[in-house]
Amino acid sequence: MRVAAAALLVAALALALPATGGAAGAAAGECSWHRHSKRVVKHVRRHGRLRKVVRRQTRWTCDPVATPLPVPDPSPLPVPTLPSSETPPVAPEPEPEANRLAVKSHEYYFVLSRPKVKAGELTVELNNQGEDAHDLDIRREGDSGEPLQIPETASLGHNVATFDLTPGTYRLWCSLPEHEEKGMHTTLVVE
Repeated sequence: MRVAAAALLVAALALALPATGGAAGAAAGECSWHRHSKRVVKHVRRHGRLRKVVRRQTRWTCDPVATPLPVPDPSPLPVPTLPSSETPPVAPEPEPEANRLAVKSHEYYFVLSRPKVKAGELTVELNNQGEDAHDLDIRREGDSGEPLQIPETASLGHNVATFDLTPGTYRLWCSLPEHEEKGMHTTLVVE
């Protein structure tokens, strides 16, 4: 990984400098390269058990080197002003964020994009990252009615459905044969 990053850095620097090899003509492409590294921790369910996976992500950024600015003209520039009767335009308020939940399915576990969602209309996207087909059944705990369902989704496919959920704790599971028994179930809190 470090060798690849170093090779990428060398290639980027070669493109930034002119073919003559000097720094004199490189004013347009000069960079100050900075390495950024961060620790990433994920909790992954494998074989029915929650495991902690720790990795380090590294990226490089180019901060352009400041070039000297030309000497400003000493004459002052006119400053535009608004007439006092006009008010500046008001920016529109951003629309509220949609209530969405992403569910990744693997052999034999689910990973939710978040453990809690708001009550009401919820858009659920099942993203099957596994080798087998999976579906998603959703039922409020204590309810005996038919579950809400996202149909069987092929490997590396995805399906989207929208449901109207009331507050409570919901159970999510895969109803394909033996998948639930192998640990393919989780819970979701709707507030």
